[in-house]
Amino acid sequence: MLNDAALVAAANAVNAAITYMQLHSAAPNATYTTNAVGSRVAVTGTVDADGDIAWSTINFTGLPASGPITHISYWSASTGGINYGGQPLTGDLASNASGAYTVSSVTETSTAA
Repeated sequence: MLNDAALVAAANAVNAAITYMQLHSAAPNATYTTNAVGSRVAVTGTVDADGDIAWSTINFTGLPASGPITHISYWSASTGGINYGGQPLTGDLASNASGAYTVSSVTETSTAA
């Protein structure tokens, strides 16, 4: 079983690979290539001592005004690239009237044995 040091090493590699995030207007398919809205946004995460990766204050613009926002996905590039998964969002699930949306925080957790 992996300990926290191993999880931190792995999380740092994953964090370095995830350089962009994308929003989705409805549940995407397994590869997060459907229901995408707006452009991908560059991100930089942080890894904690337990191997959890966190991103905060991710600002998206150019979205449909007051449109639905349900999921976020993780990518290696601004277009194309490799998808590293994603997750559903909670809370306010619509862009504002100007087509902007801010994700206050997203965290991917890991657990050591």
